[in-house]
Amino acid sequence: MDTLKESLDRKLSLNRQKIQTPIGHALRMDTDFSVRTPKGTLKGKAGDYIIKHKSGMVSIIESYVFNKRYDILR
Repeated sequence: MDTLKESLDRKLSLNRQKIQTPIGHALRMDTDFSVRTPKGTLKGKAGDYIIKHKSGMVSIIESYVFNKRYDILR
């Protein structure tokens, strides 16, 4: 069974929704999800973005906030 990190790394490398940002990578999630971090468990909803920062840290941004802050460039 894959760990969440392996699953996220695979999705980030294969998913067409991957977005490189100045802070790292962003992935729009299709289902509700949770991420265990050293500071606790983060929970996100379908449509939210999981951000993998260049430092390796992970955070979640709600879709409406992400869409206000970022422009997706292809």
